[in-house]
Amino acid sequence: MSEISKKIDEIVNLGLAPLLKEHGFKKKARNFYREHEDRIDLINVQASQFNAGAEGQFTVNVGVYFPAISAITDALPVKGMPKEYDCTARERIGLLSSDNRDTWWSVDDSVDTNNMAAELASSVESLCLPWLAKMADLENLKLEAKKKIPFIAAGISLHQGNRSEAKAYLEQSIKQKPLAKSRTMAWGKKHGLV
Repeated sequence: MSEISKKIDEIVNLGLAPLLKEHGFKKKARNFYREHEDRIDLINVQASQFNAGAEGQFTVNVGVYFPAISAITDALPVKGMPKEYDCTARERIGLLSSDNRDTWWSVDDSVDTNNMAAELASSVESLCLPWLAKMADLENLKLEAKKKIPFIAAGISLHQGNRSEAKAYLEQSIKQKPLAKSRTMAWGKKHGLV
């Protein structure tokens, strides 16, 4: 393990791990999972691919995975716990802030790990945990999805039994992502929406 990886793990273990344990999350590598009856909350610490030697960066991704929505949208099955990219909705921590900018923490030999750990925990507590609470409600999730991935909003609507709304989101999805039209149309036909 590189020096920078050890430093990032130290920061995560000092600040983020205790906070998330207190909120019911379980840690697996740099992923934290919290299971609910209908969904799984995920917080992921992502190291930069350019980390080298004793210098590097990391950020935090947050996501929520609804197995029922994943199934109805014909997503690939997840074995074990979902990865961040499997999530029904996901976001980067910086995009949840009022600045709405991607945020990366820079780490080197001079960084105060205690201060950075506290800052990381505070950011996750104030940004990620409220977002997860909001996304626990399928209506909020659908509103979020319709802006970015209307196909997911169509799946949520279909899951809720609202076929006309699912059809409208399906049409929006085709307009937004014309390259995925054949897959989207096939899904719509399978569910009697087109």
